[in-house]
Amino acid sequence: MPVKVYRSSFPDIKPVDIDLVKFVFSNPNNTPEDRPLYVDAITGTVRTFADVKRRTKSLAHALRERGTKPRDVIAFFSPNSVDYAITCYGIMGAGATVSPVSAAYTPMELQAQLETSSAKILIAHSSVIEIAEKTLRSMPHVQLIQANGDRDKHGNPTAESLAATSPVTDLVSIEPSESNERLSFMCFSSGTTGRAKGVMTTHRNMVSNLQQWHVHFPEDVVGNATHVTFLPLSHIYGLTNYVCMSLLVGNTVVVLPRFDPEVFLENLQKHKPEMCVVVPPVMLFLAKHPLVEKYDLSSLKRLVSAAAPLSVELRREVEQRFKKLYGTKVYGLQAWGMTETSPLATALHVSRLDKQHTVGNITPSMEFRVVDPETMKDVETDSNGTSKQGELWCRGPNVTTGYYRNQEATDNGFARDENEKLWLRTGDIGTIDKEGFLSIVDRIKELIKYKGLQVIPSELEGKLLEHPDIADACVVGIWVEEQATELPVGFIVVKPSAKAKKNKAIIDGVQKWLNSRVANHKKLRGGLYIVDEIPKSASGKILRRQLKDSLKTKSAAAGSKL
Repeated sequence: MPVKVYRSSFPDIKPVDIDLVKFVFSNPNNTPEDRPLYVDAITGTVRTFADVKRRTKSLAHALRERGTKPRDVIAFFSPNSVDYAITCYGIMGAGATVSPVSAAYTPMELQAQLETSSAKILIAHSSVIEIAEKTLRSMPHVQLIQANGDRDKHGNPTAESLAATSPVTDLVSIEPSESNERLSFMCFSSGTTGRAKGVMTTHRNMVSNLQQWHVHFPEDVVGNATHVTFLPLSHIYGLTNYVCMSLLVGNTVVVLPRFDPEVFLENLQKHKPEMCVVVPPVMLFLAKHPLVEKYDLSSLKRLVSAAAPLSVELRREVEQRFKKLYGTKVYGLQAWGMTETSPLATALHVSRLDKQHTVGNITPSMEFRVVDPETMKDVETDSNGTSKQGELWCRGPNVTTGYYRNQEATDNGFARDENEKLWLRTGDIGTIDKEGFLSIVDRIKELIKYKGLQVIPSELEGKLLEHPDIADACVVGIWVEEQATELPVGFIVVKPSAKAKKNKAIIDGVQKWLNSRVANHKKLRGGLYIVDEIPKSASGKILRRQLKDSLKTKSAAAGSKL
């Protein structure tokens, strides 16, 4: 089969060589200086457009005064806040790269990201400052700055106070020729090799994705809209939507520190957004939870879901419930992307409801191929022009240049064609129809997605193998329809020295031990099982499918002997 390239039906964008800070502050919609851009859903604290610009310049000045140099990496460890964007652009405005850290991380996970990113400074929110301090005891070369408040417990100024009181000076500019080399963000993407990888998102990558968004959804970039979000701003999904796009177009973002059902519903009712960007577990909440009936959500017209698969059944259930409760039409639409694509790669526009079973069509200036992962040849198409199933490969101006200081991962993550073009191997199995609409079928990668957050099986397996009673381990994901998410499930082989213990005691002990060592979303919520052996192929590869199948055929409770 010859190479078959699927191209976007949209006109191409014209990538511009400009740094991200200049681009998002370019104010194409003439946003008024006093427009609230970020509103704290709990306290009501507001940051206007003028606040964001002034505080960004002041924080950038303060970071330069503290020794920040161009190309340095500064890690940002914080839950959502009204100052999240200010901190990000203050870092970039000092010439550095932002490496956002999940607020759920443990000291070990934080240390791994700091080491991999070579961060010089860690800006940490007061809610996670103890974790930061514990981590940095073994990393004295990393400077710690508390994110919020006036002073930290030692009397040092925080990033918030520096942004409020430091001189307002010009930001560090990036030469146009450097826009596709200098990094704006370094988010971390999970892989199957155990340790998360630093995705190099250049200024040009992110600016291009914002341009692509403009063409794909022109009605969403006129400004003056209000959004309510709980999405982690440390994740590329929330980062692009609410740290970048909203600031660029002048939308107001009501920020929740995390998903709280009542706070979420109260703010939807109060602020009346027409669109909300969600994940499948929140779609499940909107479809089934009795709390929803107490609030007026009739303003919502679109619910855009990404980060994990959304079933047709769940989408329809939400739409039917809104019609019953409010007499209104709300449409559940999917989008698809990766940290490596900055992230928008496909999305479904409301004008194509006939394609609601897909994750949308290819965004402008992107190209896709569907490749047989065994033969590395492009798959054939059927009589309707839809490709057979294969691994999705893509390329475009929004695609990362690779993984930070990890040439092996970069080499494995990309493929070069006969014309020397590089294609990102997404690891997702899917199909593309003749109009360029994608359907995701399965994943090659063993990655588990719990409520849209990535869980690396090999990382958890490595942790389990550190336990003194465990001889071998495997972690798989199982889809639980009732929760609309995958749950990590563990299988362990007990060492002979521990076989005298009761199974329940072993299970309880291991669960407690593991929970203290991993982030909340990585806990084995699907259960932990003792098995006689972990099935493996002749080459030593774990046969995960056998263990998944055993869960379907056995109804034993978590902790029982399979």
